[in-house]
Amino acid sequence: MIERKVVLKNRTGLHARPASELVAFAKELPCRVYLEHNGKKAAADSILQLLALGAKEGSELVLSADGEGDKHSVEKLEAFLAILEG
Repeated sequence: MIERKVVLKNRTGLHARPASELVAFAKELPCRVYLEHNGKKAAADSILQLLALGAKEGSELVLSADGEGDKHSVEKLEAFLAILEG
């Protein structure tokens, strides 16, 4: 398992539209990826779990993945979050 901390830079936070884009992106990755915020963990391919995180601009997130391609998946997820717009 690999983990990496990032700060959410999206001005509007992780609301419905960016969360749905993230879900579509996560479904293309070779392994399951997760985001954690304030002790809550969400599968990146579940819009309901992502919205329940309540992540806003400036929130610290822990990205993680487990399985084949985990390092690559976390790197791609980090890059995607860096350009995610609201």
